[in-house]
Parts: sequence; structure tokens; C-alpha cells
Amino acid sequence: MTDAKERAFSDIVPIVEPRPKPRNIGLTEIRSPAYSLHQLAGIVDGLGDFVDSVKWTCGTQRLVSRDRVREINAYLHANRIEVSTGGLIETVLPLGEVAVHRYLEQSKELGFDIVELSSALVSVSVQDKVNLVKAVNALEMKAKPEITGWSPGDRGKVSPEKMIREAEAMVEAGAWKIMIEEDGLFSSGNTANDERDWNRDAVWRIASRIPEEMLYWEASSVTIIRWLLSSFGSDVNIFAGAEDLGYIAAFRAGTFAMNIAAFNG
Repeated sequence: MTDAKERAFSDIVPIVEPRPKPRNIGLTEIRSPAYSLHQLAGIVDGLGDFVDSVKWTCGTQRLVSRDRVREINAYLHANRIEVSTGGLIETVLPLGEVAVHRYLEQSKELGFDIVELSSALVSVSVQDKVNLVKAVNALEMKAKPEITGWSPGDRGKVSPEKMIREAEAMVEAGAWKIMIEEDGLFSSGNTANDERDWNRDAVWRIASRIPEEMLYWEASSVTIIRWLLSSFGSDVNIFAGAEDLGYIAAFRAGTFAMNIAAFNG
């Protein structure tokens, strides 16, 4: 980690230094659509102190060779950054139990640390997801089930109680963290809504029932990121795009005012 005294303007503008890795709170995960080693090196060299994990998004690990996946994952490990499978399991689940177990075993072999158990696009019972959490734990990886208030094919009103019950079941099953899907809370159909349309009541109800350190919030915009940090403090866990990493790090550290007027300026 960069020495605090060596950071630019450190004698003028004090900041909140990130906790040493490995951290359990104040985590930042960024997505990678199969970024090359060169692309990841740029991120790591610039802001690696502020990244806790990288998620292969949209099953993009299927686009490159096993050796390349291992190489990239090993590079991230060497820089104290864990690696998540992303939501590829949603593609695997319809193929049956044998395929799912092979997927988990190969994830371990390829150097993944975190297995995301997504269910936004497929129907998975709570009990089946509990079983998946236990299967991931048995392979000594970290299970991160995704929780959404919507059912596949039903983009109606979000049920915070449904989300809370499922999250509580995942915590009891031994999940590492719980990923909270932003659709229905902060956005709809992957398009950010006006802040006035956000379901803050659902967010607060979830946050009041599930321990803070267990929750990972998906945030697809700087506006959502700013609100999460303003509302829950610098220890909130955030998953976002790599393009927003600098904003997350700056807001956590207090180098920049967390308000829209200042951001736009």
C-alpha cells in the first residue's frame, strides 16, 4: 500500500486512508468484461490500494483460454485483489446439477475466490440457493448470493420483506456477503431512474435488518454511489464499474465533497 505521506498533497489535504487488506468492510468490487492484463495493470497501478475484488462480468471468462483466466486471476492475487466468477452460474443452472458442480469445481481450479450466486434471470428457490452456498463453502470459496426483490419475468413492485427473508436465509447458510441487486431499488431495466423514483424505504428496511458488513450494494452510477456513502458511511460495501473506482475511492477518503453540485463542478 502506498505510504500515506507519499500521496499527492498529503501535507495539505488530509484523507481517510483505506484499511489494510484484507478488509471485511468498506469493500469495493469492480466489474471486468474480460479486461486484458494490460488494462488491469493500469487499474492496479493507479488505484489498486482501493480495490478488493474484480468480477468477471457477463460470463466473459468463457471468451478466453483457461490459461489466460488463471494468469489474470493470479496477477490480481499477487496484488491482494480477489476474483469473483460473476453471474455465469445463471447460464449453468438450467444445465442441471452435474453441470453446476463441475462449474464450481472448475471455478476453484481457475483461481476464483468468490462465487456469485445470481438469480435475477433464472428462478431459484431459497432452499436451492442455500444448498449452493453450502456447496461453495465446501470447496473453500466465498459464496456471494445475489438478492433481488423481483421474480424472473415479473418487473413489478419490489418486496423488501422477500429480500430480507432470503438474505437472512443466506446469512444463516454461511454466505460470505449478500449482493443487493439495484433494479427496483435505484434503477429499472438497467437504466438509472430519477432519484425521486428510488425505493429508499426498501433500502433502509434491508439495511436495518441485515448486518452492514454482510451487504454488498450494486451501484451503476456516481449518483447512487454518492448516496450510499452519504447514507451509510465509508464502510459501506459497493460493487460498481471500474470507471467509477476513482469516485468511490475519493468519496471514501474524503478528498472530494459528496454532493451533486460539487461533482458537476
